[in-house]
Amino acid sequence: MPNLGQFIKSKRESSGLSLKKLSSATGISDTEILKIENGTRKKPSWEHLCKIAKALNFHPFEVLLSAGYISENDIHPPLLISGLEDLNEQQLNTVQLFVNFIKTQEKTCLND
Repeated sequence: MPNLGQFIKSKRESSGLSLKKLSSATGISDTEILKIENGTRKKPSWEHLCKIAKALNFHPFEVLLSAGYISENDIHPPLLISGLEDLNEQQLNTVQLFVNFIKTQEKTCLND
């Protein structure tokens, strides 16, 4: 997490907020924010990171990505299948069976 503190400090400064004002806006002590910014707080809580992101008016994913809690693949997975979230459990099971069938067919074709 080497860039997390620098990222937050840069966002705070570009927003024109002092440590005290950010502390007031987030309910996190200015000492704690300073520890995050200077890198002495090795694992800040995701809750604190989300409060800071909200107060500095950027998406929490940006700070969670910078903190190493999530990766680019979490935000932009390499494989996207749209509409899965609209399926019920039975439909998702059917999709899984189809995927399993395709994988089996591929293995069979490779062995022929």
